[in-house]
Amino acid sequence: MPDNPSSNKKVFVVGALGVVLGFLIGFFLADNINRSEHEKLRAELASARAGAAPAQQGDGAGRGQRTSAAGRDSSPTLTEEQIANAVRKADQTPQDAEMQKKVGQGVLLFASETGNASYLSDGARILKRAHELDPKDYKTTVLAGDAQFLVERQGGGDAKMIVEARKLYEAALAAQPDDAVVRTKLGLTYFYDSPPDPKRAVGEYRRALQADPRQEMALQSLAAALMETGELDEAARGLEQLEKLNPSNTELAGLRAQLEQKRNAAKEKK
Repeated sequence: MPDNPSSNKKVFVVGALGVVLGFLIGFFLADNINRSEHEKLRAELASARAGAAPAQQGDGAGRGQRTSAAGRDSSPTLTEEQIANAVRKADQTPQDAEMQKKVGQGVLLFASETGNASYLSDGARILKRAHELDPKDYKTTVLAGDAQFLVERQGGGDAKMIVEARKLYEAALAAQPDDAVVRTKLGLTYFYDSPPDPKRAVGEYRRALQADPRQEMALQSLAAALMETGELDEAARGLEQLEKLNPSNTELAGLRAQLEQKRNAAKEKK
């Protein structure tokens, strides 16, 4: 039987969702918040409850050492109670831009380290508020876009959040057009749109790779999008490049299987 393209797309989307979420949270934090900032952020959020004084280093804030969901380290992880308190504090001080930024980043850090996405909608709301208070803050603009995208992909929002994420990424790229990571994220907003626009996604991924030919997520995403546009030979070349760049890429096997299905479906149509 001929392959069902929409079914194939759905399989890929479901299979890649965890990787996309991990990339958007983990990669961004790793790229923009260093380890010392992680520790400072944990301490500040641990004390972000009404009337609390800032936590001192070594006071045990964020009790319960855990390994992060990405396996990065076993530093003390923020607890769900601390995140809830921080969200409450941010809502009590909506004009405090720094508080909004810290709490929004903390929510993404918590989701990254624990795999718990239950506060992402709060994070998206707070980071959007932070961006509106300080629209020239590049990192906050990108984080606000990430949060909008993540909530929609988790099923906790609506299609408008993809559009909102796109606007935020475009605003960031207006300031730094050669940021390959953000350009890749912009492409993802087209690939996962309703209806999807893989051709537009391909264009953004190509621009990302022009800026950084070794951008792994851009290369991986380009191969997936090329399959959807029917450019199977180029998709195959992209997968070869991806393997050379990172033979351990977790999506390689699935993408190869999808490519084989696409090729078989094309043969059956002839």
